[in-house]
This record gives sequence, C-alpha cells and structure tokens, in this order.
Amino acid sequence: MTLIDNLLTLYKVDRQVRSLRSRVESAEIYLKVQNRQMDAISVERTENELQLKQRRANIANIETETGSIDTRIDYLRQELKKAVNDKQYSALLAEVNTIKELRKAFEEEILVEMTFVEELELAAADISQRVEEREKVKQVAENELKVRKSEIAEQLVELESERSTAAAVIPEETLNEFDSLADDYDGEAMAAIEIIDLKRKEYSCTSCSLHLPLESITTMLGPKDIVVKCVSCDRILYLETESREAIMPAEK
Repeated sequence: MTLIDNLLTLYKVDRQVRSLRSRVESAEIYLKVQNRQMDAISVERTENELQLKQRRANIANIETETGSIDTRIDYLRQELKKAVNDKQYSALLAEVNTIKELRKAFEEEILVEMTFVEELELAAADISQRVEEREKVKQVAENELKVRKSEIAEQLVELESERSTAAAVIPEETLNEFDSLADDYDGEAMAAIEIIDLKRKEYSCTSCSLHLPLESITTMLGPKDIVVKCVSCDRILYLETESREAIMPAEK
C-alpha cells in the first residue's frame, strides 16, 4: 500500500475513534456545565445565608437595645413619681422623651431589617428549589455519562487497537503532521480532490473548495510516494478511485 493509502486507512479509523470519544466528551461537557451551575447556586446560597445571619444579628442587637430602653423608661417613670420638685421632674421627663425618640428610631430600623430578612428568606426558598431542580438534572447528566462510557467501551478498545496498527506503518514525521491536522480540524485531517472540469484540468479541495494548482495533481499521480497538502486549508489531499481513473486517461 502507498503512503496515502495507509493515511486513508488511519484517517477512516481515526474519525470513528473521535466520533465515539465525542459522544462521551459531549456528556462530560454537559455534566461540567451542570456542576458549574450548581457551584454558582452554592455561592449564591452561601452569600444569602451570610446576609440572613447578619440581618438577624442586627435584629437581635436592636431588640437588646430596645429592651434596655424599656427598662430605663420604666425606671424613669418610677423616678417621676418620686420627683420632689419641678426641676427634677422636668429633667426626668426630658430624658424619657429623648429615650422614646431613640426607641422609635430603633423600631423603624428593625422594620427595615425585618423587610430584608423576609426578602432573603424568599430568596433562600427560591435557591433551595433551584438546587433541588439542578440536582435532578445533574443526576441525569451523571447517568447519561455512565451509559455512554459503557456503550462505547468495547468498541472504542477495538477501534483504538485498529488505529494503533494503522499508525504504526506511517513515518513518524507524517504521523505527527496527521495528528496535528486531525486535532485542528476535529478529525478531518484529509480531503478528497474534486474534479471541476476535466478537460480544462480544474480541480478543487472538497474541504475548503479552493482551486488546486495542477502541480498538486501531477505530483499525486507521479511515481513518488509523498504527501500533498491543500495550499489553502493545509489538509492532506487524496484522490478517490473514480477520480483517479477519470484523471489518468486525461493525463496520458
């Protein structure tokens, strides 16, 4: 077999290997997306919990302050009853009124904090629901990945063995070039030559549709067993049997 024939054998089995792997890779990508979304929701939940904790702590502090104020007011009211003159009574009453205003400010503050808490609790419920839904999707994705791995395992082993056998007969430099192109073009490392006009000797690459110089064709038909690449997309060119048979008489 010629070098191009060997490359074509490798090309065909390589595409099958990549096709099988892509089935697993797509499932892996889908699972990774679910994990990232779950991580994002977890971050959101942590932030929500921290804010709730802080708001509830603020409410507790305010309640402590208002409790102290109430105790002070009760004390001052008792002292008002004991006041012995107008000056003392006025001073105590002024303090009571001042503290009441402070308590009113605390009451307004606690209402604000409670509003925040209600909003955060609603958000927490929404987060919990989204976590539950995402967990279900994630479980489906994990199961799908397991199924795909199981389905292709035996066939992939066989194809990888075939690929190794096909690759073994190709020179290292050419093999490295093939592998690089296959990685760049998702397995499409080679391209057939299309006959546009046989009489005018016009040909093109089936991958990029660019017209090929006649030199590329004559080199492929020549005695030397060498690799010819498309001058545009750089893929390795080959002639299908029908095209070769059509061109050969025209070249004679």
